[in-house]
Amino acid sequence: MALIVSCVTLLAVGLFALMATALGHRLLRGRSMEVAGDAEHLLSAIAVGVVCLEVLFFLVQPSGHIRAGIVTVIAVAFFFGRNDVVPVLEKVFNLVRRALSRSSLEKVLIGFIGAVILIEGFAAMAPLTGSDALHYHFTAPLLILRSGFHPNFFLSHSFFCGQSHLLILAGLALGSDQLSMGLLYLGGVLAALAGACLARDWAGHCWSWMVALVFLATPVVFWQISAAGAPDLWMAFFATVGVIVISQPENLARSFNTILAGALAGAVAGTKYTGCIVAASMGVAYFANARSARGSFQFLFGALSAGLWPYARNLAWSGDPVFPFLTSWLSPGKVNVYVLASYLADTGAGVHKGAWQILKFPFFAGIDPTHLGFWQYFGPVVLAFAPLVVPVVRNTPAWRAALIVWILSALGIGATSGMTRFLLPVLPIAVAAVLAGVGCLSLTRGRVTLYVAGATLCGALLFGVGGLLVYDGPALAVATGLTSREAYLRQHSPEYEKTEFINQVLEGKEGQGMALVFVRHVFRLRVPFLYGDPAASWAVDPSRLQTPQDWQVFLRAENIRWVVRSPDYPTAIAAPLRELEAQGQLVPIARTEVSDFRGLRILGNRQAEAIVVLETKQ
Repeated sequence: MALIVSCVTLLAVGLFALMATALGHRLLRGRSMEVAGDAEHLLSAIAVGVVCLEVLFFLVQPSGHIRAGIVTVIAVAFFFGRNDVVPVLEKVFNLVRRALSRSSLEKVLIGFIGAVILIEGFAAMAPLTGSDALHYHFTAPLLILRSGFHPNFFLSHSFFCGQSHLLILAGLALGSDQLSMGLLYLGGVLAALAGACLARDWAGHCWSWMVALVFLATPVVFWQISAAGAPDLWMAFFATVGVIVISQPENLARSFNTILAGALAGAVAGTKYTGCIVAASMGVAYFANARSARGSFQFLFGALSAGLWPYARNLAWSGDPVFPFLTSWLSPGKVNVYVLASYLADTGAGVHKGAWQILKFPFFAGIDPTHLGFWQYFGPVVLAFAPLVVPVVRNTPAWRAALIVWILSALGIGATSGMTRFLLPVLPIAVAAVLAGVGCLSLTRGRVTLYVAGATLCGALLFGVGGLLVYDGPALAVATGLTSREAYLRQHSPEYEKTEFINQVLEGKEGQGMALVFVRHVFRLRVPFLYGDPAASWAVDPSRLQTPQDWQVFLRAENIRWVVRSPDYPTAIAAPLRELEAQGQLVPIARTEVSDFRGLRILGNRQAEAIVVLETKQ
């Protein structure tokens, strides 16, 4: 049964891709926008279609009828693009026929890519276990569906949710978190294809397919595409297609093509705050190729139309478009100093970076030792082959656009954050550039260098594919029905037993008040809750909640009936809550001991932890 559900969900993702492509194809055709090449045109079409759907999904949120609104948007999009389904399929079949008529080596590479994509697709169908996804990527859209479109200062990471989170919202609105994961997986597949498309004119077809394979086998990518539950890969797709569009200055002379380039930049910026850096670099690349002041305003119009919405939402809700990072300047009296410091430390924005640290970022070599894991590891390919780019670079629109977006984005992210994984949006561009350098070795006399480069590349691919199989093995087992969902979640989902215990204790009491919880991974909580960890909850400010009396007022004001301690309260607020327990104002009503992870989940170390549900006496 699990295998059937996974297959049906992946089929639904394919139908969504077809619908979005047809919608984008209709819009491009209707505005006489041309992108040279069938592959480039199809990638631009699906990018336009997805951006339009994201904007429309955003606009239905304030209506109060979100599920019905999303279904309506999808139905209207299908109706609007229905006549373009056949032309889109014809272009796809033509591309497939051309690929199958190529050399045997190229067909082998395509087969490997197809196998990797299939493995990652089924792994993405496993139940959600990504830490950030369980905390807010999926939780914030779910809470919007449950309680409406309004600010949630308890789950303050919800302000970080951007345009591509609306694809998660759409999947959840249709009743399937598997579908949401599938739509995120689609972004990764498209990013790989866009990278291959970008490299094709630089290094030939075989090396362009190698770009897609290297990208898909990179640890940070197969983590993102199959398990993370985060939308960063859509940023990689939009940025790479944006470079392709900007690389065709003859088409940028048309106003709507310039708006298209801007919309792709806006889609990147609208997904995540760091996307603004990538979008700005795309603006620089556009101006370097088009050299048009009038076009720059059209580019900006497209960017704002596509990516303004999350920032406008945050401004309306908090007075800070990039909440909470400008609140200290815009609304000093509303600052939660404790959580702001936590965010700055977590993202690396509050840490001083030297010039040498920043210069590592274009080579994807700036690993943060305090955040080691697949989510940081890009492999050695870019670093090892970057010198080979120098001999092949030409003063062409494609190279100008690629190098500007790659290098400026990496330097900007390195200077402002220091988190290597934030470089993911420019990874396809960087891989395409460096493998173009490797590919051109075959046209020169550098045979020894070519053999060494080939061996290095094979080693990186073997490591990546081996890591993929090991990492995604348990997910494949549950997605195909070899492992039960319950057993998989107990073994791989953080704090799963805690959330299940809270659900059991408070089942049937949903109308009696809220539960204040400190477990981080709250997606599977079925009871009304408020997230209370002061390290990530803007509403829980230790400087304003210093005494038991402060807490009593707070609990009454927020209609908090239960407090869940697991195993202890966060240090910053522990003393007054313990005092409330001692005074009999917080009374334990249920307790148990559960097993949970200790340290990195991938190491598999577990420990027993107590969890207690307490009821407030008011």
